[in-house]
This record gives sequence, structure tokens and C-alpha cells, in this order.
Amino acid sequence: MSKKVDDKSFLVSFETAVLQPVRINNKIYTKVTNISGESILIGKKPYDIVRQSCAYYGSSFQQAKNFSKDTLGNYLKLPIVVAHDYGSPFILIPLLSPKSDLNVWFSLKAIDRFETSEDGCTVVLINGKKIAVNSSTITLSKQVGFANLLKMHFLKRMSRLSHTEFLTSRNQFSQKYFQD
Repeated sequence: MSKKVDDKSFLVSFETAVLQPVRINNKIYTKVTNISGESILIGKKPYDIVRQSCAYYGSSFQQAKNFSKDTLGNYLKLPIVVAHDYGSPFILIPLLSPKSDLNVWFSLKAIDRFETSEDGCTVVLINGKKIAVNSSTITLSKQVGFANLLKMHFLKRMSRLSHTEFLTSRNQFSQKYFQD
């Protein structure tokens, strides 16, 4: 059961599992389900929550989209890195166009598996909760595959910041230019 919260400052976090649009009296709200299984209703559209979360965590939706395009190519419905914590990325996967009022966003880390159903597929979260979506398992497989490639690329980029690699690069530089 969802409790209704009209919180204009709601942001996604590593505990966010799903953002689902809900139409109430011709207005779009967002049902946010956490990894724990708890759900709340937020008084704004999923896209607006994602966009504002990107900005809050130090990027923009456009920058996140550009990073995905640079990494994966110019495809539609690319997953995005919303934020990261100590190099661990928080990746959201859109099932439709990100700006669509009907788009559902899944956190990569919240997805356990998905199964074919009558109306598309059912996404099973790591907490066991099942969410029916009007999307095929083929589409979802592609989206999860893209998200995993994005995660792998992001982690490789972050590893370049590691102290070990810096010392290795600096030592190579030193040996090349400062030999006796």
C-alpha cells in the first residue's frame, strides 16, 4: 500500500527500486518503490524526479544522457548514471522514452529477473516484489544489457582515479623523461 506524499523535493537514492507513473484525476504522480518494498506516492512525474535528482547529485539529465550516448552509441531509451557513491554507480533504466508520462524507470541493482507475461513481462525485484510492465522481455533484456555495459564502462573510468594507476602512470612518465 502506498502512502501519498506531495513532496516537491523528493530525490532518488540507492534505495530506490522503481519509479512508476500513476494517473490520478488527469495528473501524473509517481509511485516510488524502494528496495525494502515500501512505496510512496510523489506529486510529480517520474521524468521530473530523475531530472531533479541528476541536478542535485551534481550533473544534469542531459550530461547523463550524453555519457550514455558516448558509451553505448546513439540509441533510444538509454539507461543513465544518475549519481555514484565512492565509485559505485546508481543506474536507472527507462522502458519508454524518458520524457513519456507512461515511462517506468527501474534501478539496475533492484532487478533480480524478468519473466514473460500475458501483457508483456513481469519484473521481479531483489525483494521478491513483482511489477508487470507493458514491455517485452526482449526489450528489457536489451535495456539491462545496456545498463550493465554502462556500469562496466563507468567502473573502468573510475578505476583510472585510483592511486595505483596514478602512480603507475606517473612512474612511467618519470622513467621516460627523467632518466639519468
